[in-house]
Amino acid sequence: MTFKKNLPLILLFILFLQKNGIAQQVSIVPDLSDVYVDKLVNVAKNFYPRVKSGQNHINVATDILRKNRAAFWEIITASYVYQPNQNAQVNPVSPQTSYFKGYQAGVFLNMGTLLERPFSVKQSKEELQIAVNDRDEYLITLATEVKKRYYTFLQRQAEVKIQIKTLQDNDAVLKDIRYKFEKGEETFAVYNQAQISNSSQMMSKVAAEAALFAARADVEELLGTKIENIK
Repeated sequence: MTFKKNLPLILLFILFLQKNGIAQQVSIVPDLSDVYVDKLVNVAKNFYPRVKSGQNHINVATDILRKNRAAFWEIITASYVYQPNQNAQVNPVSPQTSYFKGYQAGVFLNMGTLLERPFSVKQSKEELQIAVNDRDEYLITLATEVKKRYYTFLQRQAEVKIQIKTLQDNDAVLKDIRYKFEKGEETFAVYNQAQISNSSQMMSKVAAEAALFAARADVEELLGTKIENIK
């Protein structure tokens, strides 16, 4: 009598052992491939919009640097003056020689621009380096995030396998108890407890499947395509 009274607990303990035995057999390690993970990372680097934005920032900083370097020519100002011969000033020492006769050219240096331009170029170089550093930092972050999400995806896959196998075992136990209950060899309490355990396992399986779908979506968000499309 005592045995039958404690049978529900015994059944749950057996199921616990079965579940942990399955857990020891299921592993994500065989599914791991460094080559494949690197492929996922490269796909994410080529697709993810923030990576493209980082490259755009680099392009803008590069253009600004080129513009500031080219602006060195602003230091020099060239001009010319045309003075007709009839209005030319006469040299009193040599009357045959006139100042400002015809076209007169001149070159002028803008000292303010000459002193300011090197600082502008240096600042542009620093801004370009900052843009490069930000891009490189995010590439490292993105690679880490892809790996973490993919590992979580593999974990969820393994959990679904465990839940499916455990549910199969629960179904077998429930079927056996139902058979005995219908023959009058088992109490309703035991049969009811087995049904509750089976329903709980079904809900656990559904939850594991939902977690798997969410993990897949997290990975594919970074890839821009389905995992299966990456061979």
